[in-house]
Amino acid sequence: MARKAATTTEKPAKARKGSKTTLSEANLVDLGPERLAAILLDLSSDSHVKRVLRLELFAESSSEGLALEISKRLATVGKSSSRIHWRKRAAFAKDLDLHRRMIERLAEDDATAALDLMLDLLDLATPTLDRLSQAEGPIGDVFVAARDGIGAIAAKAMPDPVILADRIVKLLRRDDYAQFGPLVGALASALGAKGQGHLRETLEKMLAARSSRSAHHFDAQSAIYKDALRRLADASGDVDAFEATFAPDLRRTPLVSAEIARRLLAAGRAEDALATLQAGAPGEQRGRHQSSLEEGAAWEEAMLEALEATGHHDEAQKRRWTEFERTLSIPRLRAYLKGLPDFDDVEAEDQAKAVARRFPRFDMALAFLVSWPDLPAASRLVLARSGEINGADDTLVVEAARRLEGAYPLAATLLLRASIQHVLTYGVATRYAEAARQLLEAESLSAMIGDYGEYPDHQAFVADLRATHGRKQGFRAELEALGGVF
Repeated sequence: MARKAATTTEKPAKARKGSKTTLSEANLVDLGPERLAAILLDLSSDSHVKRVLRLELFAESSSEGLALEISKRLATVGKSSSRIHWRKRAAFAKDLDLHRRMIERLAEDDATAALDLMLDLLDLATPTLDRLSQAEGPIGDVFVAARDGIGAIAAKAMPDPVILADRIVKLLRRDDYAQFGPLVGALASALGAKGQGHLRETLEKMLAARSSRSAHHFDAQSAIYKDALRRLADASGDVDAFEATFAPDLRRTPLVSAEIARRLLAAGRAEDALATLQAGAPGEQRGRHQSSLEEGAAWEEAMLEALEATGHHDEAQKRRWTEFERTLSIPRLRAYLKGLPDFDDVEAEDQAKAVARRFPRFDMALAFLVSWPDLPAASRLVLARSGEINGADDTLVVEAARRLEGAYPLAATLLLRASIQHVLTYGVATRYAEAARQLLEAESLSAMIGDYGEYPDHQAFVADLRATHGRKQGFRAELEALGGVF
């Protein structure tokens, strides 16, 4: 693993930034190798710095030595069972990640040794996380990074597929923190058909051995094995194997039926996908498998795709329009309009805007008209239904006001007023600064408004605020800080 001999082509000097005393790579290079070596040797009293230097020296001289050094450290970590104090977690994670990165470096010269070491590192995950009060955090992140990076190493190593499958099984057996499912997909290519078959057979045997335990209650270990089998099925494109990992009652739930249907559609089995979705339609389930809004949305998306794939375009269009009328979904409306014959889309768009204007929920109607966009309609909506503006929804109110202020200052002003009144009425101190800025914005917009109609002008609005909320000193201070007067 020695450094390659220098070539005649010199690398361009690193650009210097800042003064000569700025801590940068270019300035440190100027210190020279002897001075830097002396500094690093002096710093080596720090255990982490010492370990970094030792690993770097091994990396430059011998891949076998580097592998041995990493292996020794992993063995030491594996023998320890004491709790890892919260103050030491960052340092422990830093050390662990150092060895993970050095394994990746080792892979450049000896991928086989690197793969074994990365699997050894993953072996430490569960016993190490058991030593923590909570698994989330920098230490867990190191194991996730090792899991996600192992596929590239395995592709270079070309391991024995059966041995690799057995190592994966070992990890899954001890996967108390459900971290190793993605390993199956990451290593599927390295496993090949032989390794995948061996892994599948082994997992099915282990799952069968646990079936009696999980007949009437949730079994976390069985869930891990099933997840691995599903990932194997996806890797090989076997939709039937994927479906077989779910119990019959689960296949009739919206979320699972949608997952199965998407795979059937990708495999060109549109009729099977449609039948699967029909069996898992929302609202048809009984008992504990009730569908959530998110699950229902996933099912609906798959159903629309299945209907189109099986030639039921009119039914798909009908569902899209019904969904739009219920939710004012812009993606649904765009898909509906795209599916109409030429010139019919203009009339349908006008009809959709009419639906939005009559929609019972003002916030959803405003969000649609502003996002579509149809700003004239949004302005008319605000003026006609100003009493329904919810000043608590500052995200929508502010965005809508920004979009409307140029051409429709009165509508923008009414939105800002609703936000200001909500903040002051309910004493939302965290939004006092925002409300002060909005009041000044409303003042600037007043010069653009020729006729307030039925609404009070800016001076009258401010006078009413002062009479009602004059004692709110926090708001007054924020406004005065911006140069305003209350």
